[in-house]
Amino acid sequence: MDTRTARVLRGAAAALVFATAAYHLWWGLPRSLIYLQAIESLTGRGLPPDPRPFLFVAMAALLFTGPYLVTRRVIGLRDAYIAGTVVLLASIAAWVFWHTTGHGAIFVDGFSAPSAGGGGHSHDTGTIALVLDHFVVEPVEGVIKIIEMSAIAIFVTLLWKDPAIIPDERQARAETNEGTES
Repeated sequence: MDTRTARVLRGAAAALVFATAAYHLWWGLPRSLIYLQAIESLTGRGLPPDPRPFLFVAMAALLFTGPYLVTRRVIGLRDAYIAGTVVLLASIAAWVFWHTTGHGAIFVDGFSAPSAGGGGHSHDTGTIALVLDHFVVEPVEGVIKIIEMSAIAIFVTLLWKDPAIIPDERQARAETNEGTES
């Protein structure tokens, strides 16, 4: 991979990370503030607040902080690619977990998600069908997950091919191979 392509991919990854961080902050911050105001009332009745808004804000903060730390050379590109991949994979895994466990039903005794109706989707299907159903019924969630998967693909590609992090001998070998192929 040449330096220009790596730069374009880094920019694309940064834009995708920014988009997912902005969405998570947009969704999570107002709900976090509401839950913080009502926390005593909720816990007094034995109801735990929905943990997602707080987790969304924390994830957005992590995602916004990553590119800043890279541009300030606090963390290297390799570590940033790995961290970005792990955080985005965790987001996808948490999303699947949340939906396959009944939207928080595991956190409250005696609560179960409706089998159909309200949100227009059913939780009586298998995991793959459930995830695909959420892509259709909740298109914004689907778009965000596609953005996250795209960023993961770019991070993995950069981790493997970015000339800025390839060890010198491997980079020289890659350049020699590119020269002989041309």
